Amino acid sequence: MDINIRDRRFDFLILLVLVDLFFIGLHVVYKFGVVSNPLYSIEIDWGYAEVFQYIKEYWIVALLIAAGVRLKAKVYFPWALLFVYLLFDDSLQVHENVGKYIATSFNIPGVFNLRSIDIGELLVGLAAGGILLLFVAYYHWKSSLIRRRSSWTLFLMLVMVAFFGVFVDLLHSAIPWFHGVFGLIEDGGEMLVFSLILWYAYSLSDQSSGIPEQEAP
Repeated sequence: MDINIRDRRFDFLILLVLVDLFFIGLHVVYKFGVVSNPLYSIEIDWGYAEVFQYIKEYWIVALLIAAGVRLKAKVYFPWALLFVYLLFDDSLQVHENVGKYIATSFNIPGVFNLRSIDIGELLVGLAAGGILLLFVAYYHWKSSLIRRRSSWTLFLMLVMVAFFGVFVDLLHSAIPWFHGVFGLIEDGGEMLVFSLILWYAYSLSDQSSGIPEQEAP
């Protein structure tokens, strides 16, 4: 029975990755001019791929909440809150809009080929992420060992998101060459990582119900 459950989880991951690769393929076809609809691009807000990304983020939140309730693991609730922010940030361009406002209001200078707006966006992302991770850290260290392990796994996946969404994005802005390549790596990488996170959240929520976990001393 356990093997069938694991097979089902793995099949779900394969399905997510295949859909991601399909959208990445559509993006490449669009870039080569085979199709003209910009919604095929993975770089367009509210394009087909981006909407799929929003759906994944929504279900990450829902499954983490379900895992927290089912396993009586409070650490999953601040993680769900963090992904709520990422969902709103992606769909409403929060860090872009707030970052632009901060950059223009405080006359932040650009550095290393980065625009002042890029610096503003980075500051917003660091501030929001830092505050939310404080809540995660508090419940992380009060959780049982097994819940801390899964929390560390979520953190490593978040680092992967930051690599593509922040580091590669900054390279995309700072380096005037290969914009198409950097855009593909940034958005395509984010899509694949979020599929991995959704699969992991699904795996957590699909575990057997737990007893109320003991808080760490």
